[in-house]
Amino acid sequence: MADYACVNPTNELDGHPATLAWLGAVHGHRVRPLGVEHFGQTGSIEDLYRHYGIDAHAIIAAAEAIAPGRPIRHLGVV
Repeated sequence: MADYACVNPTNELDGHPATLAWLGAVHGHRVRPLGVEHFGQTGSIEDLYRHYGIDAHAIIAAAEAIAPGRPIRHLGVV
């Protein structure tokens, strides 16, 4: 059976960062909570995700920041 002790799970939610931040602590995984802390901004979904740092680039950057080893490839494609 494979050893999954080194796997860092990723969860995305367009809500408050504390909503899912506790999940990593269950097994002692490192987490980088991302999310919306202030409401009231208007715009397209793409613009809002970028504004609040929950777009694809922000998610990949957060995963790279906590993941050991080689960087995530194809960041420019997203």
